[in-house]
Amino acid sequence: MVEIGWDERVAVLTMKGASPWNVMDRAMLEQLGAALREVVAQGARAIVLTGAGRVFSAGGDVNTFHALAQEGENVLSSTIGALMEDLGNPIARFIAESPVPVISAVNGPCAGGALGYALAADIVLCARSAYFLVPQVTQLGVVPDLGINWVIARALGRPRALGMALLGDRISGEQAESWGLAWRCLDDAELMPQALAIAGKLAALPTEAVLECRRLVDGAGQVSMKQSLAAEREVQRGLVRSTFFRDACARFAAK
Repeated sequence: MVEIGWDERVAVLTMKGASPWNVMDRAMLEQLGAALREVVAQGARAIVLTGAGRVFSAGGDVNTFHALAQEGENVLSSTIGALMEDLGNPIARFIAESPVPVISAVNGPCAGGALGYALAADIVLCARSAYFLVPQVTQLGVVPDLGINWVIARALGRPRALGMALLGDRISGEQAESWGLAWRCLDDAELMPQALAIAGKLAALPTEAVLECRRLVDGAGQVSMKQSLAAEREVQRGLVRSTFFRDACARFAAK
């Protein structure tokens, strides 16, 4: 299940599976997708995504995959394909393109497809007890999914992204921060307070400015500097018309 909590204008979504590993089975994915849409509809200005207990999520439900395999490879293949298309992939896109900023608070082990969700957030925080693991190639003989290839390649570059995916080593919270997978690695007790503080800070910002900044950063790798400069100019021409900008200028001028 996915629990929804609120801290003023910040929605906190906590993945809580039937097992302590918070496995992302169909029910979890259905509830997570619904919860994301629900809190945005209810006026959330920022979202924190975390896991219950000491685990963020171990990713997909391998036990279910095993049961499906007993029904034949066609059933297994079509079911997993539909699960990704209908539920798993839309959630990854929603997090990456959310109409409000998303903060992932990785409170413990984060493996498989869950890593795609965690790293798709705008701000990634992790506890010192956390680790990141891409087990699909080494343990299952399939490829990383739910956006993992996209996010780790952009964050790490080809050598480290392929090393992480093909070797399946655990990446500690401290290493994730050092590599640039996470914004901060924090003491476990500080993770949620810091996540809520950052979410509150983002919630107070003009949403349009936050989203335009994300769009420019995400698109920077596909355009020339000249194109990026032109895009910044067009965005800036619109944002300087805002009350927020005018009021901020007035405060500086009054000092």
